[in-house]
Amino acid sequence: MKRFRNNRWVVLAVFAAVLIGAAACAPQMRIYPAVDRLMASADFGSAMELVQKNKEKYGKRDYLIYLMDQAILSHYAGDYARSAKILREAGQEFEERYTESITKYGATWLVNDLAADYRGEDFESVMINLFNAINYARLGETAEALVEARRVDNRLNLINSKYDEDKKNVYKEDGFARFLMGILYEAGGTSQDLNDAYISYKKAYRIYKDDFSVNYGTPPPPALKENLLSVAAFMGTEEWSHWKRSLPGTRFITLEQRSKEAEVYVIHYNGKAPVKVEEAIMVSIRRGHVIKIAFPRYEERIYNIRSSVICASGAAGKPIYRSQSVLVEHIGRIATKNLENRKARVRAKAIARATAKYVTGKAASDEIRKRQGDMAGLFADVLTTVAAVATERADLRCWRTLPAEVRVAKLMVKPGDYRITAECLGQRGGVVRRLDIGRYALEAGDKRLVIFHTFD
Repeated sequence: MKRFRNNRWVVLAVFAAVLIGAAACAPQMRIYPAVDRLMASADFGSAMELVQKNKEKYGKRDYLIYLMDQAILSHYAGDYARSAKILREAGQEFEERYTESITKYGATWLVNDLAADYRGEDFESVMINLFNAINYARLGETAEALVEARRVDNRLNLINSKYDEDKKNVYKEDGFARFLMGILYEAGGTSQDLNDAYISYKKAYRIYKDDFSVNYGTPPPPALKENLLSVAAFMGTEEWSHWKRSLPGTRFITLEQRSKEAEVYVIHYNGKAPVKVEEAIMVSIRRGHVIKIAFPRYEERIYNIRSSVICASGAAGKPIYRSQSVLVEHIGRIATKNLENRKARVRAKAIARATAKYVTGKAASDEIRKRQGDMAGLFADVLTTVAAVATERADLRCWRTLPAEVRVAKLMVKPGDYRITAECLGQRGGVVRRLDIGRYALEAGDKRLVIFHTFD
């Protein structure tokens, strides 16, 4: 009998130790404050080095996050080839984790989601393809860029096919990806390219108008409407008349006029993506037992820059052309909506996990109470409750090196050499910083993507 009682205490101790140990083994990514500071000062080389030195701290379970961090930091640094290579690996890693049998993760849900490999948020997988499309566009590999942009749609369709009809994510299409595709197709210049550009612009406009505007406060960008109207004229009188009526006040420039000038699309990555924080509910149940239900939510991070004005200056150094950037993709709002959209599923899992811990702990303490009396049972109740509460933690892992938003300004300039600068605007609309983006030799018919970033 004594041996049995001792074994029962051993079982209880192991139960508590395993749960507490599982919570303690969750990765602690303490490097992010330093990474954030390096990003704010545009020292992306040092940020990449810091992430690489801490690769072991990410561990196997968070290897996908390691890849995504390295890839986006390489992208910011202008090493588009390296970024593309790493994002390809990240895409493969996501595919493997996304398609693995759920039975592999069945044993981990009882303890904590942190015990499982990080499989990425749905929107994060889409960002892999979107940023890789920009990588290839900057490398001049238009065909590869279009492949990645098309994968955005494929990925969103696949993700939503996994959910019930009444539980599909609100994030089901991406207007910026379609806008980018239209620009890339237009650069080809053939009749087929222009036809494909028209289809892409038309779809982008519909997504912005019916989806992005409603859900994320992102209306159709003026540059998109101008390009759509321009290409619609190539498609025929009927199409042009339709869009002329649908886009009142939009400037109309013929393709012939545009071919005589250069177009610069300046992409402004602004702010830092939101991070996950924990929300928890403590529920008191019978015999003094308490269960904790923990689930994540996104919390926005404050950033100082609200907009930007892009200037192109000639040899005299005075701005000749100016264009204000507009929001084309609010990653922060997409992340928040994406998580809120599956909130019921996340909370249901958290409740089931907390309940299972309670049932398991109660069974152990009831057996001890039966064998060794009320005092021993009470002690067991306390121990199992503490263990269950200590291990109930929301999974706060996320791709936190993404920007909060993507803005775009379009400049149409005559062929020539230009210095491009950015006037960064603060919350009150005044210029708080001026950045030199670079000097560019532009030819007639060019469609150039230029990138800069502000992360503070």
